[in-house]
Amino acid sequence: MNKSKFLSLLIVGLLLVCPAFAQISMERVDEGILFTDGKKKIAFYVKEAPAMNLDKGRTNYFHPVYLPDETVLTENSPEDHIHHRGIFWAWHQILIEGESIADQWELKDFIHDVRSVEFVRPSPDLGTLKTRVEWKSPNYREGATAFVEESTKVHFHQQSKNYRIIQFEIQLKALTDGVALGGSDDVKGYGGFSTRIKLPEDVTFSSENGAVQPQKEAVEAGKLMHIKGSMAKNGGQGGMLIYSENDFETAQSWILRSQNSMQNAVWPGRIPVSISTINPTVLRYAVVLYSGKINEGRVLKALQKLQWN
Repeated sequence: MNKSKFLSLLIVGLLLVCPAFAQISMERVDEGILFTDGKKKIAFYVKEAPAMNLDKGRTNYFHPVYLPDETVLTENSPEDHIHHRGIFWAWHQILIEGESIADQWELKDFIHDVRSVEFVRPSPDLGTLKTRVEWKSPNYREGATAFVEESTKVHFHQQSKNYRIIQFEIQLKALTDGVALGGSDDVKGYGGFSTRIKLPEDVTFSSENGAVQPQKEAVEAGKLMHIKGSMAKNGGQGGMLIYSENDFETAQSWILRSQNSMQNAVWPGRIPVSISTINPTVLRYAVVLYSGKINEGRVLKALQKLQWN
């Protein structure tokens, strides 16, 4: 074999086996950042709202989010709830010294000021987005000063078989005394980490202990919620699992809906809780996106082995 032919075969072999050529990557596009796994789209982070102002700035969320077969799973600004937005985290009750100043859930008197974004690649099969977002409101110092600093890490794992894991670690630190957050001020108490996804007629819900039926109020159903149905390409099976890696009181509470709404991992519920100026409140969740069928037990074991740092 001559030298040039040997080098050609060597290069081809490296292209076939080297994982670096199919690594997690990011690309700045329009108002945000597109994340990809090789040539496959994973998710789009909305960094800037097209019409930014203190009343209706929509930013700091993920849409579209894709299944491994690149079907778009999430919805944004649907007619039934125009404030729903892909994968997001938000609260109705935002208080300072007991006074309501904003509704982050409905984006009333609230703005996410995305101060910085950073992308790092800890390993060839992992990509991490780091964001720093300041929470502001025209009802607090005329919107000139932030009252909460949000620091979030989102870890995008390479696809494994027919599924992909995305980890979310959200840290909330108050920048002034007396800040408190609460869910909706009703029996539902919804608020926190949420997903607005497309819901087919055959959608079902299950946890580690079996089938779960959505109720008006929160249901107690373990730390894993499996939402599945005809969500993949051409009506094929697919879905999402949401895993709560938390130990607070509502870590196993879920607000679930089979149509025209979001799915919510409840925290803290109806009663507001204080946010410290010293020790940040930390919320940890993982989302599993898959096309086809999935071994829930195997995936749960993979989720329980995840590193959080």
